[in-house]
Amino acid sequence: MWISKAVAFLIVACLCVGMPFAAPAWADDAEDAAIEAARLATQLEHLINTGRCVNCDLTSAKIGAQKLNGARLTGAKLTGADLAGADFRQAELAKAKMSGANLSGANLEGANLTGADLSEANLTGANLRSADLTGSDLSGANLTGADFWGAEIRRADLTDLNVDKSVGITEEEVGSSGKVSIFDR
Repeated sequence: MWISKAVAFLIVACLCVGMPFAAPAWADDAEDAAIEAARLATQLEHLINTGRCVNCDLTSAKIGAQKLNGARLTGAKLTGADLAGADFRQAELAKAKMSGANLSGANLEGANLTGADLSEANLTGANLRSADLTGSDLSGANLTGADFWGAEIRRADLTDLNVDKSVGITEEEVGSSGKVSIFDR
């Protein structure tokens, strides 16, 4: 009996002097998720209010059909973001990381996408008229029904594309090298 009283005393003593109590691992995960959600909400609010979010991290953000024409998102991380139907006319998206993003139906007319990573992105029905895609990575992107008329795509990586029913770019122009400019015709 003396041992059990000693053990109980030791436990109470530890609790009284503030020895750390280890929280379960799931509590850390929930706290991390809440912190990440708050950070993302703050950056999204800033983008929508100011039209600027240079080098920000909006990974997996649900932006949807926002009017962001002329927005400055240079170097922004939009990997896996839902940007379906967004209005990015004349937007600055140079070096933005948008791999795996959903840009279906997005309006990117006249946007600067120089050096942007659009690999594996869904650009189905997107308007890319007069956009600058120089040096961008479009490998594996779905460009079904996208409009590239007047777009600059020099030195862009166009490997493994789906260009079915696209305007301004064809599979014959892309060829096996995956490098083309529609101005090279």
